This record gives sequence, structure tokens and C-alpha cells, in this order.
Amino acid sequence: MKRGLTVRADNASAVLEALRELSGMDVLVGIPEDKSGREDGSPMNNAELGYLQSTGATVEIDGVTVTLPPRPFLDMGIEDSKPRTIEHLKAAATAALEGKTAAALLQLESAGQIARDASKAVIGSGDRLHPLSEKTLERRRAEGIPGDKPLYARGYLLRSINYVVRKK
Repeated sequence: MKRGLTVRADNASAVLEALRELSGMDVLVGIPEDKSGREDGSPMNNAELGYLQSTGATVEIDGVTVTLPPRPFLDMGIEDSKPRTIEHLKAAATAALEGKTAAALLQLESAGQIARDASKAVIGSGDRLHPLSEKTLERRRAEGIPGDKPLYARGYLLRSINYVVRKK
């Protein structure tokens, strides 16, 4: 009786190419440059504001020094979505091992979308972020801005959050 391995199809080159492609990709969630502009003419763009809000900062606003507490909306959203994004990242690796580059890239796109949406949900609910100060709430009321959700006055920052899948 003859034992051994029968090669029916050799897709080693497709597998290696798909793995090479996948290992050279990043999925980034944040505020891409093309989404960072402000609709209100603010001197700071959304990426800068998002960074300051995420990490906390002491800044001058209208001649007054203000300390912003950290509100790490991106970190929280990415952490919240981790179980789902990991499944898509695993599926991307599996597709790459099968030599299916396009399918692997679609899985990376899905992971990015899920993490983006989870980060937006953190702002949308607002309940886990450091609350607004009374001074900020007073200013919002004076400007006719409804609500008390941190990071959500007009929705500019929220709408700027996106993801990219790109080569490293």
C-alpha cells in the first residue's frame, strides 16, 4: 500500500502573496486628515481637538485657561469592539492563508468599520465620559446648544471619526 501526499493544486505562491499583502497592512481608527476640517471655522481641526479631548489638556479658550479631563473615546470604542474586530482579523488571516487577498482585505475593512462605529457610540451615549463642567453647560445653553453629552455639541467631532486600511 502506497502512502503519501497527493498535491492537487499548488497555491503556495497565492498564499505567500496574500500573507505578504496582509502583513503589510494596518487598520487605523481615528480622525483621518481628510476628515479633520471643522465646519465652524475653528482654528483647531478635529484631529487636534480629538487628541486634546482624549488625553486631557490645559488650553486657552476665549482668553480663559481651561483644563480638559481625559475623555478617551477612541480607546474606549476600540476596546468595546475588540471581541468583534478580533473575529474579523482572524478571518482576514484565514483568507490570507487560503490565498484570498481580496477576502482578507474585506475582513480588515469590516474590523475598521466596527471599531469606528463603537468609538462613535461612546460619544453618542456620552454616559461613560467625564461629564461637562457647569461652566460648559452654561455656555452651551447661552449658545442654544441642547444636551449635556461630552464631545457632542454640534456633532463635528463625531462625524470626523473614521477608519482607514492602508499599507504600513
